[in-house]
Amino acid sequence: MPQPSTPFFSSARGRLLSFNLLVMAVTLMVCGVAVLGFQHASRLQEQVQGQTLSDMSGSMELARDTANVATAAVRLTQVVGALEYQSEAAQLKQTQLALQNSLSHLANAPLARHEPQLVARITKRSNELESSVTRMLELGHRRHMERNDLLSALYQNQSYLHHIQDINARDRLNVPDAALLAELDRLILIAIQTPSPKATVAQLTEVMAALPAAAQSPPVNDILQEMRTHLRLLLPLSQRLDNSNLAIAWFMYHIKALVAFLNQDINLYVQKVGQESLNRTEQSHKDLQSIISFIGLFALLALVITGFAGWYIYRNLGSNLTAISQAMTRLARGERDVSVPALQRRDELGELARAFNVFARNTASLEHTSKLLKEKSTQLETTFHAMRDGFALFDNDGCLVVWNPHYPLLLGLRPEQLQRGQHYLALLKQVTTLQQHILENLSRPLPKPQELRLEDNRTIELRFSPVPGRGMVNLVLERSERKALEEALVHGQKMKAVGQLTGGLAHDFNNLLAVIVGSLELIPTDSPDAARVTRSLRAAERGAQLTQRLLAFSRKQSLHPHAVAMKSLLENLDPLIRHSLPAGLSLDIEAQQPAWPAWIDVNQLENAIINLVMNARDAMDGQAGSITIRTWNQRVVRSSGRKQDMVALEVIDAGHGMSAEIKAQVFEPFFTTKQTGSGSGLGLSMVYGFVRQSGGRVQIESAPGQGTLVRLQLPRAPARAVEIPSPLMPAANEIQDRLVLVLEDEHDVRQTLCEQLHQLGYLTLETADSEQAISMLAEVPDISIVISDLMLPGSKSGAEVLQHAREHYPQLTLLLISGQDLRASGRQLPDVELLRKPFSQLQLAQALRRAWHASSA
Repeated sequence: MPQPSTPFFSSARGRLLSFNLLVMAVTLMVCGVAVLGFQHASRLQEQVQGQTLSDMSGSMELARDTANVATAAVRLTQVVGALEYQSEAAQLKQTQLALQNSLSHLANAPLARHEPQLVARITKRSNELESSVTRMLELGHRRHMERNDLLSALYQNQSYLHHIQDINARDRLNVPDAALLAELDRLILIAIQTPSPKATVAQLTEVMAALPAAAQSPPVNDILQEMRTHLRLLLPLSQRLDNSNLAIAWFMYHIKALVAFLNQDINLYVQKVGQESLNRTEQSHKDLQSIISFIGLFALLALVITGFAGWYIYRNLGSNLTAISQAMTRLARGERDVSVPALQRRDELGELARAFNVFARNTASLEHTSKLLKEKSTQLETTFHAMRDGFALFDNDGCLVVWNPHYPLLLGLRPEQLQRGQHYLALLKQVTTLQQHILENLSRPLPKPQELRLEDNRTIELRFSPVPGRGMVNLVLERSERKALEEALVHGQKMKAVGQLTGGLAHDFNNLLAVIVGSLELIPTDSPDAARVTRSLRAAERGAQLTQRLLAFSRKQSLHPHAVAMKSLLENLDPLIRHSLPAGLSLDIEAQQPAWPAWIDVNQLENAIINLVMNARDAMDGQAGSITIRTWNQRVVRSSGRKQDMVALEVIDAGHGMSAEIKAQVFEPFFTTKQTGSGSGLGLSMVYGFVRQSGGRVQIESAPGQGTLVRLQLPRAPARAVEIPSPLMPAANEIQDRLVLVLEDEHDVRQTLCEQLHQLGYLTLETADSEQAISMLAEVPDISIVISDLMLPGSKSGAEVLQHAREHYPQLTLLLISGQDLRASGRQLPDVELLRKPFSQLQLAQALRRAWHASSA
C-alpha cells in the first residue's frame, strides 16, 4: 500500500536543501563582495596605470620630437645640394607636425590639469621653437636661391674664360695672358666647390683688375667685356649668400637654446609624473585593504554556517548511512541474514533501508548475471586465439601486454621468444635487420603501416592502431602473395618501357640501313670492289636482322599470321634442327593429334623455335641427353576470367637451369649469361615480344640443376591450315617509264630511293614536305606513283598524304614505307601497299608491282 507523503522540509532532502540554500546564499554574498571589490580595485589600478602612462608617454613623445626637430635643423644647415635640401626640409616639416601632436597629447594628459603653468611654459617654448624652425626654413630656401644665382654667374664666367682660351689656342694669341686666364679658371673652380665663396670671390675681383681693358682680337674683346660685366656681379651675390649663412647660424643657436630650455621643463614634468604616480598607488593600496577586510568578515560567517550544517548532517544522517554501509559490506562477504536500522523513518534514509532489503533478495540474480559475463569473456578469448592474423597489444610505454598464437608465427619467431613487458622495437629487431628509414618510422609514437621482407622471403605488413588510454594494437598481415603480384606488375611495366626504347632505336637504325643497303646495291656487280660490296651487304643484312629482333621484342614488327598446323611445321624443321645439334644430343618431338591449328606468323614462329632449341643446346653444355619439343591443346583462363583455346608449345632440356634472379631478367634485351661475344642477348626477348604481339603468353619453369621448360601459349586459329595463293604480278615493262613522286624527309634515304627507282626505269620527283607533295599532285598531272615515308615533320604524316591522294586521285599507285611496323604502329593507315625499311632494290620492285596490281584491280 502507498506510504503517506512526508512534508518536504521534514525530509532529509528538504533539510539538506535548506542548509545548502543557506550556505549558497552566504557564499554568493562573499563572492559578490569579492567580485565587486576586485572590480573596484581593478578600476583603480587601471586608472592609475592609464593616467601614469598617459603622462609619461606625453612627456617622452615631446622630448623625442623636440630632439628630432633639433637634429633635423642641424642636418638642414649642413646640406648643400638642392635635392638633398628638399628631402631634409620635408623631413623637418614632418618632425614639426609630430611635435605639434606631442604638445596636443601633453595638454590633454591628466597631470596637465594640475600643472597648468608648467604645461603653458612648455607649450610657449615649443611654439617659439617651431617659429624659429619655420624662419630657418625660409632662410635656407633663400640661401639656396642665392647660391644658385652665384653658381650660375660662376659657370657663365667659366664658359667665357674657356672660350677665350680656345680662341687663343686656335689663333696662337696670348691676350689676355694665358697664366692670368689659368689663375682665373682655378679661382672660379674653387668658388664653385666652396659652400661660402666670399673670400674666393674677393680674390677673383683682385685678379680681374689685372685683365686688359681691351684685346686686339674682336671676338676676344667682345667676350672679355661680357666676362667683366659678369665678374662684377659675383661680389654682391657672394655677400648676400654670406649674410644668409650668418642668419641661419643665428637661428640654429637660437633653436639649440630653446631645446635646452624645453628639456629642463620636460625633466621637471617627468619628476611630477613620478610623484603623482606614487600618490595614486598608495591610495589604491588603501582601498584594496578595506575590500580584503570586508571579504574576510563574510568568509568567517560562511565558515560558521557551514560548520553547523556539517555537525547536523553528521549527527542526524551520517550514523544511519554508516550502518547501512556496514550492512552492505557484510552482504558482499557472503552473509545472508543482514538487517539495517532506519526502516521506520519517513525520509530518504528509510527508503534506502527498505531498498537494501530488496537488493539482498536479488543477490542470487546477480550471481547468475556474473556467470553469463564469464561465458561471454570466454567466447571473446576463444575468438582472439582463433584469429588468422597476428594480434598484439602494447601499453602506453610500448611494452607487450598480450598476443595471440599467430602473432609470433607470422613474425617468424618461436613462442618462447615473446615475453610480457618486451618493447615492440626490441621485438621487431629480432624479426629482420631493420633499415634506417624503417627504424625511424617504427620509433614514432604511432608508426605508419610498414611492409617487411623476412629471411624466408615472406612479406608481412605491420599496422599500428591507437587504443585510447591503453596503448596501441599491432596487427601482422600476410602479404607475400600480394607482393608477388606487385613485383610482376612492376616487371611488366619495365619490360614495356624497354620495348618502347628498343622500338624507337630500331626505327632510326632502319633508316640508316635503308641508305646503306640501297647505296650498296647501286654499285655495279662488275665493279672491282664487288667483293667488298658483298661483305658490306651481308653485314647490313645482319644489322637488319638485329633490328628485326628489337622490333620483335618491342612488339612493333610486321606480322602476317595465318593458320599453322604445328605437327607439319615441326616435321619440316626437324632436319634443320637436328643438323645444328651435337652428336650426344637427340631431339624428341611429341605433337598431339588431332591438334588445333595456331594463328601465328609462321616465319617468326620458326625463328622462335630454333632460338629456344639453340638455347637448350647451350644449356646442356656438352652433356649427353635429349631436347624435347611438345605441342598440345590447352584451354586457359585469362586474367579477366575469360576462357580461351590456345596451342601450347614446350621446349624442355635437362641443362643446368636458371636461378630466380636470372629468370626475372631473362626476357630483357641484351641480357645474356653466355660469355662476351657468344650471344647478343636478344633471342628470348625476341621470342617474348613476338608471342605477346601475337596475343599469346610465355612461361618459364626452371631451377638450378633441374633443367628448363619454356612454354609458348599461342592463340588457336579460327580455321584449319590453308595455303594462300600468291597474286599474279604484272610484267616489269608494264609500269616502267612512269613518273614517281618520292616523299621522304631523310635526305640520304630519299636520294638512295630515287637512284634505285632510276635503275628500275622510273622517273622521279622528290620532296621532303607533305604540303609541297600535295601541291605537286595538283600541279603535275603526269604523276603515276606516290611513294611516301610514314613519319614526316609538319602537320601531316605520310599516311595522311596518301589518304588525300586516294580520295582525290584514285588512279594513282600508292606505296607507304617506314622503319617501324606499319600495321602495329597504332595509326589509322590507308589501304595501300606497305614496305618496311631497310629494303633491297628487288623488294622495292616487287612492292611497286603489288601496288600497281592493287590500283588496277
